[in-house]
Amino acid sequence: MASMTAPPKTVTIIGAGLGGLTLGLALNQRGIKPKFYELRPPTYDFGGAIMLSPNALRVLDGIGAYQRIVKEGFNFSTLTFINDDDHSEKLGTYYFGHEQKYGYNALRIYRKTLLRILREMTEEQGITIEYGKKFDKVISEDETGVKFAFVDAVEDTAEVLIGADGIHSKVRQYIHPGIVAKYSGFIGVTFAVPKSKFNFPEGFPLPVSLQGKAGSFVYAPQNADGNEIFVGRQFKYPLQDRSGWDMLLKEKTELIQLHQADMNDWSELVQQGQRQASEPETHSMSIWPFHTVPKMEEWSSNTGRVIMTGDAAHAIPPTAGQGANQAFEDALCLAVVLSSLSPGLDLCSAVKIWQSYRQGRVDKVLELTNKMNSMRLSEAERKLLPPEQIWHEDDGSSPEGQLGWLYLNNVEEDLRNEFAKV
Repeated sequence: MASMTAPPKTVTIIGAGLGGLTLGLALNQRGIKPKFYELRPPTYDFGGAIMLSPNALRVLDGIGAYQRIVKEGFNFSTLTFINDDDHSEKLGTYYFGHEQKYGYNALRIYRKTLLRILREMTEEQGITIEYGKKFDKVISEDETGVKFAFVDAVEDTAEVLIGADGIHSKVRQYIHPGIVAKYSGFIGVTFAVPKSKFNFPEGFPLPVSLQGKAGSFVYAPQNADGNEIFVGRQFKYPLQDRSGWDMLLKEKTELIQLHQADMNDWSELVQQGQRQASEPETHSMSIWPFHTVPKMEEWSSNTGRVIMTGDAAHAIPPTAGQGANQAFEDALCLAVVLSSLSPGLDLCSAVKIWQSYRQGRVDKVLELTNKMNSMRLSEAERKLLPPEQIWHEDDGSSPEGQLGWLYLNNVEEDLRNEFAKV
């Protein structure tokens, strides 16, 4: 079956989330018109905020979004780890960004705010998003394109179909019918509290991870003026089906109990946050079951015309803040792939190169994430792990720091260099 050897004129994207919208804007910038189908209405609130590091902000800057978002969130550089038994003891500093080192500070921004801005950009550029459409299946594909259907039996066709439809991707079910997301056994339980409810010591660093016997407790400002504080912990929790997770979030009683069950094991500063879990001023309580997907040999169908990206291809737990950030990298690189097709670089070959490059990056991010995740275990659990499995502060031996590989490289340039080897 012949493979595509010229850029498609149009691309259909299933899922208008952060990664999908970024992909669509990057494609449009390169002369390929995207069309979106999205299940949830534009009013749907995913809740919470996300952390954007320099690698993602560089992508967003490239599509013209950075200047729109930078004033909408909380700009910062580091997360400080502090001993909860002695707040004068700093255990380490993790750089989520640094303008001098990496070109950008980190940005913590409400997910709904970022989605709104990206949707506004798609509307300004005349890109269509059709809401309320639940993708069902791929019917067929050949050298002319892809035929697919929705659960309402409506059918459509596309030159290229891209699944940016998340960790429980229906597009992935077509490419790999037996592969499903795997629950890690951990959930993040988070909520937001007015900063005025805390008595932070003068000069206390924020964001901060307070490290205690029971694990870690995170406080992070998450709006532009920093007057709202994100409170977050992770817990071991048994697997639930979707209705079980929904019920857990709806009832909230058990989530509050999880936060407050071990108050005597924490300092008064942490207990302030634990008490706030049940206060009326608390809002946006949410849960985040941590999932991964097995490494897959292919992120596309045999023709290359059905492709999955972002969490559909490589779900990354949020501990190091790279889940969404890697979806942005995927998006830019995939736009470069589709706009670079030529008789010397056909679709199947280009997608394989893209996947190989992206998988290498994802593997290193997963290694970093696992080390950061170990930092948030209880003291007893951490002691069972060898030192190399736990994140340790940069020793300062390199001006780029230990995260230069993640924050400084130009992923578009990297990918084009890979193409040049063909």
